[in-house]
Parts: sequence; C-alpha cells; structure tokens
Amino acid sequence: MNRSSWFLALSLALAPSLAAYAAPPRVTNGLVGEWHLDLSGNTAYDTSGYARNGTVLGGTASSWGWLGTSADLSGGKYVEVPNSSNLNFGTGSFTLAAWIRMAAPTSSGVKTLIENRGGGSGRGYAFGVDQGRNVLLQLNDGTTWANYVSDGSLTMSPNRWHHIAAVVNRSSAPYTISFYIDGRRATTQPSPMLANIDNTALPFQIGGHMSIPSYRFNDRADEVLVYNRALPADASGGLGDIMAPGRTTYQPTYWNDGSTRQRNNNCYNYANARATNTFAQPGRAAGSMYSSITCAAVHAAAVRDGLEPVADTLINASSYKNIAALVVGPNYDYHWYRRDANNKWTHKPGGTAATNRDNSGNEITDPRTANRGAYTDFCGFFRVWSDSIEGSGHEQIN
Repeated sequence: MNRSSWFLALSLALAPSLAAYAAPPRVTNGLVGEWHLDLSGNTAYDTSGYARNGTVLGGTASSWGWLGTSADLSGGKYVEVPNSSNLNFGTGSFTLAAWIRMAAPTSSGVKTLIENRGGGSGRGYAFGVDQGRNVLLQLNDGTTWANYVSDGSLTMSPNRWHHIAAVVNRSSAPYTISFYIDGRRATTQPSPMLANIDNTALPFQIGGHMSIPSYRFNDRADEVLVYNRALPADASGGLGDIMAPGRTTYQPTYWNDGSTRQRNNNCYNYANARATNTFAQPGRAAGSMYSSITCAAVHAAAVRDGLEPVADTLINASSYKNIAALVVGPNYDYHWYRRDANNKWTHKPGGTAATNRDNSGNEITDPRTANRGAYTDFCGFFRVWSDSIEGSGHEQIN
C-alpha cells in the first residue's frame, strides 16, 4: 500500500530531507561566476574564485531548490552583483547557464535571468526566457542591439525544473550562438554580434532588469554559472558535465534499512529517487493531491509536482532524465516503478523493501507486462530528474 501510512509518516517528518546530492563535476576552466544561491541572509556567494558576492534586493528569497536551496525571486526580487571586468567579455566568447523553475511562464513576454547591460546605450548582454518557452539572449554594442531566440523545437513547461544555457562562440569561425534546454541543443544560430559588449556602467543582476520591472525573472533560479569561453556540448568539461545529475542504479540496501527510511518512504519516493521520510503523495508538494484513485487523478497530481509525462514511444529518446511508470488498482491504490541505468525496472511497495522482482518473482523488464497483482491499469510513463546518489532526486515531492 502506498497511501495508508502517510499520516504516520507526516507526523514524523513534516518537510523533505536535504540529501547529499550528486553535484555534477565542477568545470573550472573559464569559470568566472558561480552562484549556487544557497543564500546566507541576503547574500548570494560567488564561489568561482572571483568572490563577486551578490545581495538580494526586494525581500527574503531563500527557498527549496534544484540543489539544496535556491533563490525564489517572485515578487520582483533580484540579486545584485557589483560590476566586474571578469563578467564582461569584450569581443570574446562566453557561456551562461542556470537551473530555473517557472510557476506560470506564459504570464510574461520576457523573463530576464541574467542582466549585464548598462548606461544610456544599454551596452552588454541579457539572458532569459521569452514567452515562457524559449531561451533568449540580447547582445548590445552600445550602438545597435540584436535579440537571439531559440527556435521552439524544444520548449519549457510550468512548475518543472529546466536547465537553460546560451553558448556564444565569437573566438573562431564559424561564429555561432547555441541555445540548450535540459542539456539538449534547442537551436544554433550563425553570425552573433562580434563588437565589444562590455558593460562598464551598471551592476550585474540575477533576475533583475536594467529598466523595466515587469521584465524581471520573478521565479525560482538555482546554480547560475558564467564562463568566459564557449563550452562544448558533450565533450569532457562541457554542458553535460555542469548540468547532468546522473541516473539511478539499483541499490536496495539504501532503502531497505528495516527502520525509518524503509517505513517512511514509498513507491513515489523510490520512483523519484528522493527520500523525504514523509511517505510522499502525488500532488501534495504542489498543494493539490489526487482526488481519487484513478489513472487520470494520480497522473494529474504527479504532473502538478513537476513530473513530465512522456509517450510510450519516447521513453528511449535521448534525455538526461530517468523514466518512471505509474499503475493503478482503481479505487484501491496506486504504484510506481522506475527504470535504472541498466534499463531494468525496480520498485518499492509502500513501506516494504525495494525489489527488482514482480508479483511472480520475475525480474522486471517492462512494467506493462510484469505481474502487477491488483494494479491492473497502466497509466503511463514519466521523465523525472533523479540523481546518481540514491535518495537525492531533484523533483519537489512530499
């Protein structure tokens, strides 16, 4: 059972635990700005080595995040960083990257995540999201400006973590701007502006805008990174290294401790590879749980938590995410399975032990054909942000 024990678990632990996440390898070559946004009061520390620490303006911003805590910049809050030569690239190449989660991304035409333009001419660069779906970069040389936008082949969704990046190569032909969403190339455009784009007048901002308050980011941001070179997409030391959390492996001893962790984490915890010790329920973290034990109701609740539905035909498509599957015994209970890095399926029934076997004792190669017992209805697959460290997944469940 995955429902009946959550009342007890809730009394034991009211909030998700903070685990030791598998932080992606730290790429330091060309790193000139690194804000994890694990705020100390209103200070956002820069750990790049340049110590360009920022100050949160507009109120308290510390909240849950992609990796530990993050900055919730809703209500017009932003982080101001002193103007610095290391954050200006002249005529050179650079990379901007961050994790973001937008509550209602279509509510604003422009949501500025990084603002580094200044003076009356607006010389510099700005990076953010356009229409809640596409990645946007503006370059301004003080005389002219140009906007570059991803082509819509990959888009973003509300209430879901996304990694966005802009990689600008102005150092060697062919000169290009490449946009990435969740580690996948969204588009590459030729002929970026090659003139000097140094901002020597105004501070660097995370979530702010130099002149239009409604263009501030106004949502959740984490792990903001700036490089003074164009990072490669897949090679060592590239974008895959700075954003990929890794895939799960079958590690039953982590969950099967015969004590608190086993009793207070269920199939939903296990499928998301996140131990909260709250017997997590679909939709509870989002403030709206399922209203009935049906595929439609539980599926919708998981989507509210940020899980991404995916068609059966796309579960093997290239992605940095893990795959989970939902089944239901109508009016009885729901259950979740997850696919590990070896492409085999495992699960954890309620407060019992994690296992790689189905009800017939067979290894699970496909939850659609496994013996699932009373869970007769197959409801679909999801992509989830898990983690190579067991129990440390990144979806916001509770």
